[in-house]
Amino acid sequence: MGQATIQKNEEQTMKYLATLLTAGFLLASCAAVASGHGVLLGERHVTDLGERDTIRVGAERGKFRGLRVKVTGSAVEFKTVVVHFENGDEQVFARNRVLGKGDSSREIDIQGGARFIEKVVFHYEARSKGWKGAELKLFGIRP
Repeated sequence: MGQATIQKNEEQTMKYLATLLTAGFLLASCAAVASGHGVLLGERHVTDLGERDTIRVGAERGKFRGLRVKVTGSAVEFKTVVVHFENGDEQVFARNRVLGKGDSSREIDIQGGARFIEKVVFHYEARSKGWKGAELKLFGIRP
């Protein structure tokens, strides 16, 4: 190989590495933005029939100061949502609230500051046409 060919290969390698580094930076940035919801605690499929689902969290996941719910697929009507804490206390929220398709709830503050969550129990149903249902994601917000 001639000197010009070697130099051209080195330039191509440098461009390739720069592209990889840029792509890695963009992916890391997207992950940081996506984590704005918080720590994913669990996911559930919600049907059009009234149902009850539980997402177990546990003290090993650490303390949380708030929660956020994201819904995709179709709207979800929340009859009640009950947060059960490790010390036996409960907090009830979202009585008869509807969260639209693709919407996220506001951050729901946990009473008493950051606490260990044992589980979150949802009483809800999807408002979909057909029997498609919805997907729910529960996020915990760290202190």
